[in-house]
Amino acid sequence: MPQFAYRALTEAGEKVAGEIEAGDERGAIVRLQAQGLIPIEAVPASSAMPSFAGGRGASSRGGRHEMALTLATRELATLLEAGETLESALALVAAEVDNRHLGQTLAGVLDRVRGGAALSDSMAAEPALFSRPYVGMVRAAEATGRLGPVLAELAELRERQATLRRQLTSALVYPIILMLTAVGAIAVLLLYVVPQFEPVFAGAEDRLPAATLAILDTAAWLRQHGPMLGLVVGGTLLAAIVAVQLPALRLGLDRLLLRLPGCSSLVRERATAEIARGLATLLKGGLDLPSALAMLREMVSNLAVGEALGRAAIEVRQGCRLAEALGAEGVLQPMGEKLLKTAEESGRLEPLSRYIAERFEERMATRMQRFVTLLEPILVIGLGGIVGGIVIAILTAVLSVNELAF
Repeated sequence: MPQFAYRALTEAGEKVAGEIEAGDERGAIVRLQAQGLIPIEAVPASSAMPSFAGGRGASSRGGRHEMALTLATRELATLLEAGETLESALALVAAEVDNRHLGQTLAGVLDRVRGGAALSDSMAAEPALFSRPYVGMVRAAEATGRLGPVLAELAELRERQATLRRQLTSALVYPIILMLTAVGAIAVLLLYVVPQFEPVFAGAEDRLPAATLAILDTAAWLRQHGPMLGLVVGGTLLAAIVAVQLPALRLGLDRLLLRLPGCSSLVRERATAEIARGLATLLKGGLDLPSALAMLREMVSNLAVGEALGRAAIEVRQGCRLAEALGAEGVLQPMGEKLLKTAEESGRLEPLSRYIAERFEERMATRMQRFVTLLEPILVIGLGGIVGGIVIAILTAVLSVNELAF
């Protein structure tokens, strides 16, 4: 039977950690509860979850505030659902968090709560860490008396968003490394290898193949203008990175991505997944539909989609149907729009939104995997062909010069 590493509290509030056998994580939690413990977390022992004394390790080192906040949210939800008071749960999470910045922020939140402020208002005073949707969900949870379950939903949402970002990033790591390696190899050939052959070709330029002459000219141009080219490329990339951070330029780029052939479909799939996942979480958290749509503006990655959600929220408040309002904005995949319309008409918007999110998240992962699978051989063949072409052109020229010498 699998082993699960756990962290829990005794009835006296003491912190304990260890391992327990169970069929799955839920079974481990049930066994811990049967032993009179208050489970905080149980994960497969192979994950090597650190103990209380050891902190959270890599999950919150190096300023990873987002990951640390997600784990803190999960633990706070677990403690509240286990019967702990808000003050004691906050105090425990603030004391145990390994991220210094997050620990100090939670301590400030705890002080405000002890002073009589609501949890949502206390978090709203720290906008750098707690976003408006985060605070909005907490405020809705306080109004409905479902703080623990809503925090668990919020933690799950953040975990899914982080997983999606990791999938998109990791899928592109190998192609990027491959491309940089190939570009480096081409640069070495042109800047250091090809010049070694120039004395061999001296005086025979008129008899060299056109491809060899082009390579020699390219190598000479790079030696002369290479530093300037590097500065121009580096400056352009830096300017692009800075420009993307500007809201006006970022909005224009996001609008372009929604209309760009070959790219718009993937952008709409991601927007559909994000909107459906956010709707499911916010509606379950107790927010009404127009408020949920307004909150979604800050939860989607595309600013143009967020702008469209703001307009849709106004339409919904005026009595328009959700699917019609979003359909008019053109930010959803057609299938997602149809499913959302069905969910709205059946009165099961929250559970069916969760289903839509899961389906489109799976579609995105599959499409990204296919894209990378196709991209890798294209890069290998294309860049390998360039390197091979340079080598063949030089060797061919060497052989032709040697034949002429004889």
